Amino acid sequence: MSLSFSRLIGWVGMGIFLLGPVKASERIDWHFPTENRALLDKHPEKFYQPTISRRLISGMFGFVRTSEPEPARIFEHFHKGIDIRPLHRDTSGEPTDVVEAAADGEVVRVNRDEKISDYGRQVIVKHEWGIYPVYTIYGHLASVGVEVGQIVKAGDPLGVMGWTGPGLTRNRAHLHFEVAFQINRKFAEWVESQKPGRLWQPNRHGEWNGLNLMGIDPVPLLLASAAGNSLSWPEVREKQPGGFRVRVPELRERPSWTDLVEAQEGKGGSLGWEIEMTPWGLPLRMKGVGEGVVEPVLVANPGVPSEGKYYCRGLVQGDGKGGVKLSRFGRQTIEMMLFSGGGD
Repeated sequence: MSLSFSRLIGWVGMGIFLLGPVKASERIDWHFPTENRALLDKHPEKFYQPTISRRLISGMFGFVRTSEPEPARIFEHFHKGIDIRPLHRDTSGEPTDVVEAAADGEVVRVNRDEKISDYGRQVIVKHEWGIYPVYTIYGHLASVGVEVGQIVKAGDPLGVMGWTGPGLTRNRAHLHFEVAFQINRKFAEWVESQKPGRLWQPNRHGEWNGLNLMGIDPVPLLLASAAGNSLSWPEVREKQPGGFRVRVPELRERPSWTDLVEAQEGKGGSLGWEIEMTPWGLPLRMKGVGEGVVEPVLVANPGVPSEGKYYCRGLVQGDGKGGVKLSRFGRQTIEMMLFSGGGD
């Protein structure tokens, strides 16, 4: 099948989708979400808040945390955002840093119940970034000062930094900050209809469940904007690392996330699609293939079989034959991505 991507203006060669020139509206001038800008002075130790491990890397984005005893052999736990340390505290030690919108946008989610989320009190803001919206997530807030539907400008206050959510202490208070995409706009319907079990259920956050929000490292965006070089999504996408590839059946309907990716139709049509993901599972590219499959299949993974699960957020696992395959969680994740509602 041929996908009807918006802004499609033609085919070239093997059928690469071409998009028009990048417009100013497709570049976001990202704003640091707190007063802390120590990264600009090349002082990461003053910017990131480490976990209880005290490793600076643990406050960064990516596979930066471990559950193994010291010395850690491998960092298998994925951190979806960055943790920014406070600059100001009151006399009782509570942080007082104001948390600010990182770009112009609309507040789409406010959670004031710290007991139902690993992020504690949280705000999510939607931003237009060319063809597909992107979202910023602000977690562990002490208090929230905005409401759903409110329009905000970059730098507008959203709340106050805190340490709400499980496992945090006052001395490790920080802002958890993410730049993420909503993968499936029918996530809640998929959970309700497929009943995928523990980890996915109960779904207390509807379409804003963390398993439906996957993104990129915010730091390059912040640094580029501070240098006067705000980036478009296609420019950012080209800098993301490839991780693993999954082959899926022909798409009955076009999932919304396909607007994110660089797509290439197969020669002579497609019986299926091959999706390239980042190591943490954000789709980057897809191409049509002439060989069909009846269910999602892992076709390539850069990690070694014994450690593949560590580098792919648990989406893949060893197959017992020296190779790797999609884990149950991985299959469910791909099925969620492909879900279009109704009779699926």
